[in-house]
Amino acid sequence: MKASELRSRLTGLSLLVVGDVMLDQYFWGEVRRISPEAPVPVFELQEISYALGGAANVAANLRGLGCQVQLCGVLGEDREGEVFQGLAQQNGLGTEGLIRASDRPTIVKTRVLAQAQHLLRIDSEKVTPLPPLLKENLKKRLEPLLDWAQAVILSDYAKGLFLSEGFCLWLVEEARRRAKPLFVDPKGLNWRKYQGATCITPNRKEFTEIALKEDLPPEDLGQACPRLVSRYGLDFMVVTLGPEGMFLYHPEEGSWHFPAQAKEVYDVSGAGDTAIAALAAFYTAGLPLKEAVAYANLCAGVVVGKMGTKPVLWEEFEAQLEKGT
Repeated sequence: MKASELRSRLTGLSLLVVGDVMLDQYFWGEVRRISPEAPVPVFELQEISYALGGAANVAANLRGLGCQVQLCGVLGEDREGEVFQGLAQQNGLGTEGLIRASDRPTIVKTRVLAQAQHLLRIDSEKVTPLPPLLKENLKKRLEPLLDWAQAVILSDYAKGLFLSEGFCLWLVEEARRRAKPLFVDPKGLNWRKYQGATCITPNRKEFTEIALKEDLPPEDLGQACPRLVSRYGLDFMVVTLGPEGMFLYHPEEGSWHFPAQAKEVYDVSGAGDTAIAALAAFYTAGLPLKEAVAYANLCAGVVVGKMGTKPVLWEEFEAQLEKGT
């Protein structure tokens, strides 16, 4: 397929991202001395910037590739929630699925960087299951969005939205009932709540943990993946392997390894978000599965060359595609 035709298909896609949304905050500065008060570096703050994090970064990656996107999640009734909504709108994301909650703060990850090096990360969050009334409100918001979307991404960061197994299963079942592909970026060992998804995309650590739990050999993806696909009723599975690329298993097409495409690695944060976003977009656009995974692998290779949480853009993907990498 020509790049122009692929871009046209992507711009015509409508995708829904449901998950734990976060605000990424960056403190940029320098360290030139050690504090006389204690043996710690003195950080001289020069700039503060913000980015969409968690499930919102998945949505930003879809938008970067040209797709139409609706985002569903929970924000706090706080200043950080206002900043988040402003960023979402600036990035062209649909926010009809975002709910503000008075009893939950907006999740914020603050990273302190000096001379392009991470010094510290500070997390501000409330990790508890959603109360029943909030879940019911989310379901009401999701019903028309599920009808609108051509595919769904479930982005689980174990921060509250999917700590309830019932809510997660409801979302998977509703997508299945509408014949909408549903992709899962998992967290934790309870994969029962993802039962019946189209695809789950664990990273190497997450795959090792679930394989050990299921008494499967984590080092042998070719043996463990078929068992996991069968056990959880998936159509196929993609394992993101960091510097080793990606691994695909499909019951009919078999197993395939895609070597990493990154030339330089500056920051791996957000690479998994890019991978699942690109995979869902290319697959829903009608590309053959192996080609969709290869292109998702290429997109992940682009974002690890950036500092901070930044989505892949169509122009960056197209440039790499033209290089034949």
